[in-house]
Amino acid sequence: MDALTTLMELDDERSVDIVVDLGFGDSGKGVTVDRLAARSPETSLVVRFSGGHQVGHTVVRNGRRHTCSNFGAATLLGVPTYYLPSTTLFPPAALVEREQIRPIAPELLLHPLAMITTPYDVAYNRATERVNRHGSCGVGFGATVERHLKGVTVYAKDLTNRWVTAHKLAAVHEHYRARVAGTRFEAAFDDEVADLDDDLFVDIAAAFIAGVQIRPLDALPRKRPNLLFEGSQGILLDQVHGIFPHVTRADTTSKGALETLRALGRRGPVDIHYVTRTYQTRHGNGPMSSTMPVELRQTDGEANVLNDFQGAFRTAELDPALLDYALLTDAAYHDGFDVRKHLVVTCLDQRPDFDVDLLLRQLGTPFASVTTGHGPSAADSRTLGCCPSSTAPTGATAGRPASQR
Repeated sequence: MDALTTLMELDDERSVDIVVDLGFGDSGKGVTVDRLAARSPETSLVVRFSGGHQVGHTVVRNGRRHTCSNFGAATLLGVPTYYLPSTTLFPPAALVEREQIRPIAPELLLHPLAMITTPYDVAYNRATERVNRHGSCGVGFGATVERHLKGVTVYAKDLTNRWVTAHKLAAVHEHYRARVAGTRFEAAFDDEVADLDDDLFVDIAAAFIAGVQIRPLDALPRKRPNLLFEGSQGILLDQVHGIFPHVTRADTTSKGALETLRALGRRGPVDIHYVTRTYQTRHGNGPMSSTMPVELRQTDGEANVLNDFQGAFRTAELDPALLDYALLTDAAYHDGFDVRKHLVVTCLDQRPDFDVDLLLRQLGTPFASVTTGHGPSAADSRTLGCCPSSTAPTGATAGRPASQR
């Protein structure tokens, strides 16, 4: 019996949850993943299917706060993370984060074709962003994806051989050198790469890959049948559905997760958790559908701040019509699946007067459940009853703070 057959036979025993953001990112996906994994951390596996090391999913558990970038958002529970080929990792940052979470340091599993970001990807990203100001994170994610599309690859499997790593790194350098030659980015790129040390990166890459497992999709751990797909950024930043050029180089819908389930022969129901704050957020210069200001409270713990590359963190009134658009966009990928939809509304501690019932009436999608978040920890979440229609569930106000009743 091969591994794929085993996975298919476990179908009735496993749960599948997908967490995606209905907006422009920063909605609380990390807290949501942490909450879902806490149901059974011993049998769960977080699967990164979108984005990569550029994510910053902040989790608070048992008084400890950590921003998960190279490790999944269930890290503080000791749940392993698996990276698919559509994702990226940056070895230097991964090693730093591994030290930050010792002695927990759960397993990191990589598909052989997971993409590796190099210092030259970061340099090119930062050099171009200083000129373009599109709102990039400045950590080389988009540059890495573009480079792979052009056939200049560095995969996780490549890091197992130092000679291969060194030669591929040199090829990446030459690739960007040719791209910036004679352009307005050339001087900035020269500044960014002036102090880079190829030998040091090869050493770091070797140390990184020695501490992870390389596994193809059909060799996922049998003892962890509960798959928790952790999305990145938001549907409105999707590379084909977002408003160019203020998009990310990733499929931020449930598309990648569902394609993975098809490859595994998944037959059972899938739970998709759609996350939104009680207000609209966005980094940088990209458009927002609402300019109405919002009054926020208890923002001392806000993890999103001014970033040299992303720009300012902006907020505005929530736009239910835009949430409906995001839900419609994601539903385009649901063919052939029994999808149960769940709504997660976070940051009610920042807007205690926000009317969840009204939002439910404004949305055209029925939800199997509604969960409200009232703080930075999963312990601050409350799951309400089922919502078979777009009207509020019976007794929904019972799960809300007194100020909302």
